[in-house]
Order: sequence, then structure tokens, then C-alpha cells
Amino acid sequence: MVTEVQRVIKALLGYGASLPKELMLYVKNMVFLDGAISRLAPDLDILGEVANISMMFAQRHGDRLGKELGVDPDAVAFDMSGVKASLGLEDNVDRMTYKELQARRDLIQKRMRDHVGH
Repeated sequence: MVTEVQRVIKALLGYGASLPKELMLYVKNMVFLDGAISRLAPDLDILGEVANISMMFAQRHGDRLGKELGVDPDAVAFDMSGVKASLGLEDNVDRMTYKELQARRDLIQKRMRDHVGH
């Protein structure tokens, strides 16, 4: 996925698109984070980390975000089933390591290549 993001960004820039500095920094940080996790912590539970970071973010910044967005932060609940669905996981899956996620990505890419080849 990181390679695809890099390819798309380079193509956009090659066509003369200008991207906000914040977006470029975000992409750069995502590329770095993906590489660091793959090398240093392939058995990291991605689902657990998403839940932890979301809760920490809500605790630290929930009030401000609520005010700026006009939303009652107490009325918003973290939806782990939505996170799982975005990864193509069943709701009963409680853990997904980076290594497992990468294997899923590789399988999906292989299936797409095989489908295009036929």
C-alpha cells in the first residue's frame, strides 16, 4: 500500500499537481511508520493499537474537536467494527498483526493481478 501511495503522489507531482505541505508530511510519516513497523514490530497488534490511539486521542483532544466540529464528544462512540470492516475483517476478529495485514494485502494484490491477467 505504501508503494502505491508513493507512486500516486509522484505521478500527481509529475503532472504538476501541488499538494499541501501538511498532506506531504502526512504521507511521509505514513511511509516511515509503515517501514518501521514492518522491520521492528511485525507482530504488533494493529487493531489494539488503533483502539489505544483512538482512545488517547479522544481523551486528549475530544473536547476541542467537539467544539470545532459542533459535535458532542460524549455522543460519539469509537466504532471498532468499522475499523475491522475497513480492513476486510469479520467482526469476530480481535487481533491483527502487521505481518498478517501485510499477508492479506499481498493476497489481495495477487488476486487482482490474476484477475486482470485472465
